[in-house]
Amino acid sequence: MHYYHDKKNAVAYAEMCVGYDAAVQLEILFNVLPDGAEVLELGSGPGNDMQLLDSHYQVTGSDYSPAFVDMLTARFPDQTVMSLDAVTIAADGPFDAIYSNKVLHHLSDEELAASFSRQAQLLTPGGLVFHLVWSRLEAPEDETGLIYEARNEVALEEAMGSAFEVLETHSFGEFDADDSLAILAKKK
Repeated sequence: MHYYHDKKNAVAYAEMCVGYDAAVQLEILFNVLPDGAEVLELGSGPGNDMQLLDSHYQVTGSDYSPAFVDMLTARFPDQTVMSLDAVTIAADGPFDAIYSNKVLHHLSDEELAASFSRQAQLLTPGGLVFHLVWSRLEAPEDETGLIYEARNEVALEEAMGSAFEVLETHSFGEFDADDSLAILAKKK
């Protein structure tokens, strides 16, 4: 997954995302997680959602790509930004919530299960995960080396194992009707 380590590719992605954020979906989190909570965003990319999260929470941004980490550090000089792999998540925590937007489709099934296990370790008791994933996805015919794995509610619950209780899911459309899924779960 080193495609976005190349600054040229990271900049192209950031330009593609201008004007896009998950404001509508984030209302779900804003309604259940009190202002001031500690939130870790996995795969912050250029920081569009980090900006929204920052208006409510003490947010730690992260990305595996050094190019995105540099962008985030420049855009949010007063925020904590970390270089993190979404599987091992080498952060200290604890966090009240962990969020990602279209990041988990880059993980294999085994990596996804390991990521959820690590997320559970990093959360406070009763902490939340809120993830936006592709539920239908046509993998691009390219040579990026990235994994593209759409997931449904059953696959996500399976990967979460017994560590989480799903509180809410809903489908929404990003490019096509119901091509995406939002899942909110609480650490047991």
